[in-house]
Amino acid sequence: MATLLCVTVAWPTAQSHAQVPPVEAAPDAPATKARPRIGLVLGGGGAKGAAHVGVLSVLEEMRIPIDCIVGTSMGALVGGTFASGMDAKELEKAVSAISWQEAIARSGLRAKVPMRRKLAGNTYSNSLEFGVRDGRLVAPSGLISTQNVDLTIQYLVARSRGISDFDQLPIPFRAVATDMQTGEMVVLRKGDLALAMRASMAVPGAFAPVSIDGRILGDGGLTRNVPVDIARQTCADVVIAVAVPNPAPTPEQLRSPLTLMARTLDVLINANERQQLETLGPDDVKIVIEMGDIGSASFERVPDAIPVGRAAALAQRAELARYSLPEAEFTAWRAATGRVGREPVTLAAVNIVGADRANPEFIRATFGLEAGDTVDHRKIGDRATAVFALSDFERVAYTLEGDVEQPTLNLHLAEKSWGPNILRFDLGFHIGTDANTAFMLGGDYLRTWVNDRGGEIHGSWRFGRTSGLDASLYQPLDAEHRWFVEPSASAQRSIEDIFIDGDAVARYRFSHAWGSLDTGRVFGNRTELRGGIRSGGQSVEREIGTPDLPEISSEGYGGLTLRYSYDSRDRNVLWQSGTLARVAYFRGVESLGAVDSYDRLEGVAMTSVPFGGNVVYLRASGGASFGSDLPIYDTFTLGGPVSMPGLSLGELRGTSYWNAKATYLQRIADISYVFGQALYAGFSLSAADMSGRIDDLNTAAIYSGALLLSGRTPLGPLSLSLAVTSESEWQLMFGLGRPVEERSITDSSW
Repeated sequence: MATLLCVTVAWPTAQSHAQVPPVEAAPDAPATKARPRIGLVLGGGGAKGAAHVGVLSVLEEMRIPIDCIVGTSMGALVGGTFASGMDAKELEKAVSAISWQEAIARSGLRAKVPMRRKLAGNTYSNSLEFGVRDGRLVAPSGLISTQNVDLTIQYLVARSRGISDFDQLPIPFRAVATDMQTGEMVVLRKGDLALAMRASMAVPGAFAPVSIDGRILGDGGLTRNVPVDIARQTCADVVIAVAVPNPAPTPEQLRSPLTLMARTLDVLINANERQQLETLGPDDVKIVIEMGDIGSASFERVPDAIPVGRAAALAQRAELARYSLPEAEFTAWRAATGRVGREPVTLAAVNIVGADRANPEFIRATFGLEAGDTVDHRKIGDRATAVFALSDFERVAYTLEGDVEQPTLNLHLAEKSWGPNILRFDLGFHIGTDANTAFMLGGDYLRTWVNDRGGEIHGSWRFGRTSGLDASLYQPLDAEHRWFVEPSASAQRSIEDIFIDGDAVARYRFSHAWGSLDTGRVFGNRTELRGGIRSGGQSVEREIGTPDLPEISSEGYGGLTLRYSYDSRDRNVLWQSGTLARVAYFRGVESLGAVDSYDRLEGVAMTSVPFGGNVVYLRASGGASFGSDLPIYDTFTLGGPVSMPGLSLGELRGTSYWNAKATYLQRIADISYVFGQALYAGFSLSAADMSGRIDDLNTAAIYSGALLLSGRTPLGPLSLSLAVTSESEWQLMFGLGRPVEERSITDSSW
């Protein structure tokens, strides 16, 4: 796993599926009374390590017993699972079924995220967060959450859970890790098997290290990527060593700084790997697997890596055949070392451990399992993921103890070590051929669990074309966090162009400051309904334009609000499945500060239609004032890459509108399979009509067509579009990071 750090910048190459025929079993040989003890060593290598599964299938077909296994990193994952009682066929099925996007990048987690977190996360183009402690920023110890990796490993070794001495496993096992403080190799032979395997895989900087017995442990490949000597110390008279090295880079590849950084780590790992392989003697077997274009980060190629390992083992068949057992003897060995998967169990009790800030009863309700429930490890893992999705914890694990048939389930919570004061930062940039450039720097503060009901203090700031400050207290009213109340305050200033018949004639500064009090109800993880009151002031001041253009230096603002949100999308940006619906109603009320009474209703519905790696988005939106006059700061707007490509930002302003858009995107290149980062090309067709326009024009509906290049990249969302409208207007627009605000209900910041 050591080069997983490069996963976000590794461009996968064409896939190939190796076809290897099954091996014929070795002929029966006379049984020997004292066969040599065989130690299997499985080296690290990230996704390439799936080739170990193919090697194991050959060893089983050739009837070669294994007396102990030593693994590093991905070799520890495969070796520990095999040692826990799976045979090679079961192991191949289990490894091939792993969704690495879910395990590493938490794909699918958004479905379990609470609605308040979804609404807060809509504006963010990255998932990085920091803590604040003693006046300084504190970063998480790993860029990638290991929650689903941990649960995946727990599932793989479930049939041997509860065994703390690895010599008592069906096959004795050792996992190799590195003490990140001293730089020493650490051989793990006791404790939690799943945790030991994860420690061996803890790529520094990517995965958080694991603390065991007071030692901070990281990836074992740093000190012993192919631990031949540990196999000899554990049991081995004969060693079968399997390595999956990276091929040497070309001179052209070494011109890239990122490649050089990755190569530096490879050089260190390859040095200790070669040193160990050189200790192999004539009775040992060395299997070095040339993986071709399958790299350490090519987790989408895991099914392809297995037959490559199989082919490499077959190439050493003559040497391996020396250790083949007669069929009866091997069958007895296999029966002694195999272990069937555990059946579902009935829980005797459920304990919540480690809830210091969070309310244990709320965690228990979210977990949803209690004494008397019949569960298996998949169900427990699914409910543990629901607790992790609350975003309060860096790790949620579980143990089963006591009676095998009716165990006690302990849910272990590790609250964020960098919490409870959480900071996030964001950046967005937009430029169009109309010279309308916009940028945004943003930050977000969250203080969780300010009381035992789960109250949260939330603050945000942004600076750029739109600048502002917001602060709120989200206070659940019941133990299940269904009902809530949220007082808040907001101050914002934005720079807006005013257009007449498509020409920018003035630039204004729109400002507002208000306080609000909302109350509402959450329905599951997808729906929120809230209503409240708002009161404050607005101003519209001219920055550029002739003196005869109107201004609003300051006037009162206030009224009643009602908002509905439904969100089942799998991602915030370039989502592949799900639906988004929003409705917002505002009633200006003079007694709350409004100069005049008016009504403003706006709504949008969007859905995706995925097929293969491509997707079609369908969207309809509209707004109405029901004949009332809207103040300039509350008029509806259209124009921009999202609401109406081809028009400048906010080009159309009026008192009612409708808008429809269909977009087709085809995936043209993968950037990172694991993190769902890819580039898409396609087109969009849009139609819109604005009534009650501030320039008093009454035109027909406007149509727009756009060619698109979009993507999820390591730097954030990317968009490039060339659009033309039926009004003969055209725009070339580029955006990176947080999308620019268009003052429409389609905004991500809504």
